Amino acid sequence: MSTVILTLQLPRGGRGIPVATTADPKVLRYFKEVVLREWAAKADTTDEIEAVLARLELERLQKALDTLIPNTPEGYYAK
Repeated sequence: MSTVILTLQLPRGGRGIPVATTADPKVLRYFKEVVLREWAAKADTTDEIEAVLARLELERLQKALDTLIPNTPEGYYAK
């Protein structure tokens, strides 16, 4: 499996300007936690259509991030 990195970018045009990157497993797991928490909050809206779409995105993100960033230190990024 390829190494996953997290990149901080400044928004410029369609792609942005990369500023810094990290492959630190703790940072990657924290990023995953924050992203999933934000989407869970979006899924907890009173607008039924927005909530359904947010839950679908949350499920997609959960699967993708679980694959790329395992929750356990024994996963792909153990140090």
